[in-house]
Amino acid sequence: MTNNLLQENPVPEKFLDKEGNVNVNDLAKSYVALEKKLGTPKQGIPNNAKGYKINMKNPLLTMDDKINERLFQLGLTNDQVQGIYDIAADILIPQIQSMAEQLSADKELQELEKEFGGVEQFNEIARQLSAWGEKNLDAKTFNTLATSKDGIMTLYHMMQEKQETPVTTGKSGLNTKDDETTLRRLMQDPKYWKEQDPELVQRVERGFRRLYG
Repeated sequence: MTNNLLQENPVPEKFLDKEGNVNVNDLAKSYVALEKKLGTPKQGIPNNAKGYKINMKNPLLTMDDKINERLFQLGLTNDQVQGIYDIAADILIPQIQSMAEQLSADKELQELEKEFGGVEQFNEIARQLSAWGEKNLDAKTFNTLATSKDGIMTLYHMMQEKQETPVTTGKSGLNTKDDETTLRRLMQDPKYWKEQDPELVQRVERGFRRLYG
């Protein structure tokens, strides 16, 4: 009976005794050694990729099913996947934002150079604006205006119009009580720096001309 069993399920000779019977003790030891070599299954691996529970540190970062599936195929635990998303939030997202800001700044610089007729012409205007701003504006106000195309155009118009421009109310929505703090707040409005709303841009320009023109 033993011989028939061995013929149906052949066992390596090293696990057989002199009589040809299976040495269960040696077989068990070998299995334990193999299990140690291969390693035991990791704890914390979900049943499927959708089982990962991740806490997003940055609102710009969202779960990606395709990425999670690849991570699951690699046998990563929930903690390991959390670590990968944390790295993306701490390092990749800031880098992407910095690149986007740089691209936006480069685009605005090109637009300014075109506005003033070329690189050399704009560089000369920039030098004049810097000298004028240092003389007529406080550093904080000048730095705020000098960080965007609209702000630089505002500086340019302020420098060009040395005499105070009459202040009016109406369609432009200019309030004669707009102070420097209010104008800076308005410049943070997406309608100013992103949408370039003409009425709001005009309001800011006139406000600074009234204060420093």
